[in-house]
Amino acid sequence: MTENAPASSIIETLAGRCAGGRITIGEMTDAAGSRAFGLVLLLFALPEALPLPIAGISAVIAVPLIVLSAQAALFGADPRLPEWLRRRSIDAGLFRAVAGKAVPILRRMERVSRPRWQGMARAGRALGLACLLLAVIIALPIPFGNLLPALCIAGIAFGLLQRDGVIIAASLAAGAVVVTGMTVAVLVAGDAILSLVGAAPGAS
Repeated sequence: MTENAPASSIIETLAGRCAGGRITIGEMTDAAGSRAFGLVLLLFALPEALPLPIAGISAVIAVPLIVLSAQAALFGADPRLPEWLRRRSIDAGLFRAVAGKAVPILRRMERVSRPRWQGMARAGRALGLACLLLAVIIALPIPFGNLLPALCIAGIAFGLLQRDGVIIAASLAAGAVVVTGMTVAVLVAGDAILSLVGAAPGAS
């Protein structure tokens, strides 16, 4: 695959190749070249962003998202992932299900996407930190709290793949709103619970 292949083509080709039972992160990154970080982030965020009706999917995707984002926050969006991470794999059936849902959507988005504001795509550590915060939210047991952060990560990842800084900037702005909103919601809910506990009969 060329360095300029659109995200939909990369994912569609990978889905056609994964005839076995598993597909490794190494196979995914090799398909995207220097844009490997964006592709792997996108693939792990999509099941929650679409969302797919698969029980327990948050537990499956949250850990890889946290690990990948943490690495990017520390070392930048380097496509040379450590070997232990490259060997990690996901079920090929799940990959094909994600691809089948995602490719038509990505193709529509690619019609309005183009390389621009490319300095945003080179802010690897900052983008990694932003994705790490969003991935931690996905991992938290917050009812209906996974969709919005997953969409923000998917938007950042898509922007990286397309080298579209406008999409990255918009996704970062949306991510900041999500993180702020979730933080306020948790604080308000915690305060309400404490108030109820304090008002309960027998509370000292």
